[in-house]
Amino acid sequence: MIKSLVRTFRGPSRDPRMTYISRPMPRDLRDEDVIAALELALAEHPDPGYLVETLPAALQQVTGRDLQVMDRSVRDVTGAFSKVQVMIRDGDVGRWPGYDAMSYPLLAPSPKAEETRAAIVAADASGGEAQASSGPKPGWEPPPPVKGR
Repeated sequence: MIKSLVRTFRGPSRDPRMTYISRPMPRDLRDEDVIAALELALAEHPDPGYLVETLPAALQQVTGRDLQVMDRSVRDVTGAFSKVQVMIRDGDVGRWPGYDAMSYPLLAPSPKAEETRAAIVAADASGGEAQASSGPKPGWEPPPPVKGR
């Protein structure tokens, strides 16, 4: 009871590594335990995109409990924006119905996907400037401006 009250007054941890953790966390899981588990997981694989794979074993080692880790990462199609977050849960808290039905893995992007994305960006960059000067369609010119009435 006292620990819970102290945690309420003190607030969540200000450690920058806690940005990888989505709230809420299990009620009896302390921030200090999560930070220790994050240190172990990031020491095993420094890329935070792999926390889904490395954090469960680290949490088991630190807390002695078998906690589940769900990927809550977001990224846009181009790969220009991405935010890695995982949710630590105990039981079915935070599980939405479509999570099990997803047809793609929620892991870090593969090197082949990054290579393909870079090739697409390079192709768009080289061909985009030639068409930008001639208009959106070949042989099309915008109409002349309307004269004042």
